[in-house]
Amino acid sequence: MTTAKRLITDGKVFTEALFLTAFSFYVIFFYLQTTTFILDIPGEYYSIIRGVLLACGLYRIYVFKDELGIPVISVLSLFMGLGLFFAVSRADTFVLDAAIITAGAVNVSFKRIGIIYVYIGALISLLALVCSRTGIIPDYIFHTNYGVNESVRHSFGIIYPTDCFAHIFYLAVIYFILRWKRITYFEIAGAGIVFAGVFYFTRARIDMISAVLMLIAVLVCKLFKFRAIKIGNKIKAVTVSALMPVCAAAITVITYFYDETNSFMYSLDAKMSYRLSLGKIGMGLYGFKLLGNPNFAENGNANGGVRNYAYVFYDSAYIKYLFKYGIILLVVLFVIYALIGIRLIRKDMLYGMVFVGLITMTLVIEHHMLELSYNITLLLLTADISTILQCGSPIYINNKNGIMAKTT
Repeated sequence: MTTAKRLITDGKVFTEALFLTAFSFYVIFFYLQTTTFILDIPGEYYSIIRGVLLACGLYRIYVFKDELGIPVISVLSLFMGLGLFFAVSRADTFVLDAAIITAGAVNVSFKRIGIIYVYIGALISLLALVCSRTGIIPDYIFHTNYGVNESVRHSFGIIYPTDCFAHIFYLAVIYFILRWKRITYFEIAGAGIVFAGVFYFTRARIDMISAVLMLIAVLVCKLFKFRAIKIGNKIKAVTVSALMPVCAAAITVITYFYDETNSFMYSLDAKMSYRLSLGKIGMGLYGFKLLGNPNFAENGNANGGVRNYAYVFYDSAYIKYLFKYGIILLVVLFVIYALIGIRLIRKDMLYGMVFVGLITMTLVIEHHMLELSYNITLLLLTADISTILQCGSPIYINNKNGIMAKTT
């Protein structure tokens, strides 16, 4: 092996290890920010992590450019460009973080990424639960009226009850993706018990619906022994590419035509925690712009003082990103998730499309599309997804670019 090839090979190994380390710290820091632990982490630490992830991303895009292909490289470049624009012009690093982590994950084993995320998320969630029940950190309790019944909602050391359930839901999504065809009925039943228990205390209705749909989908796949659907790949690709735009269009159109004098729409709005009426007001305040609105307010004064409801947070990822970041970013995200679906089809991983489709629908009423401390499915665009199917040790995965790959 020549010196140049040796350097490239060593660079692949080193940058993968560096990415996984930086990604671990990123998840720890930002996962903890969703808890009620009091943290005072200097901003320089975040800058270091972003710098490391960006360096890994640029290097790995260059080295694996032939494997990525022009479509993925193009959308990655636009994604990172938009992230830099929002970071420089608005001091908003939210999009940049998602972009550079997605870039850094190029050809890194998704199995390793997922295991890191699940272990960290589960441990911090359990720690928050124990500490909140023992009085070390607060357990935020909310009182909500559903009709004539008042519901007491616990957050168990997380900043909000819905966020508590969202963490559990996305941890289960990644866990099931990693387990793939090895999922057992016991694991499905266990997840159902956990979901039921979390729902009993959090009353997060939408997340519970998503969780139940996921369990039904997994159970159906299990009963049919994960057989592939006999439909042409082109039809599958068109279908998966249309999922997110259709969901976004549906919630946008319904919100645009919302009329509080219509009893059905008013009732639907109430069941959706007033997402429709708030979104309607947001359309008047912000409108739909190519690069969003720098004065967008997610809560507090988000209603411009014209809405009397206590809950004023833009939950729908599609509506929120249209107002905050604009049409261009949302279209880029449509393309990213379309490419993810096409990758899964080409790898004969239709089972994974179940989860991508489910998350696409969930984002109609949830806002965790780019929050990688919740949802890391974005990394399916660039990570090495073939390792998911391998049944060996999660550390010793036999892939040629792995950081601890077998040599035998």
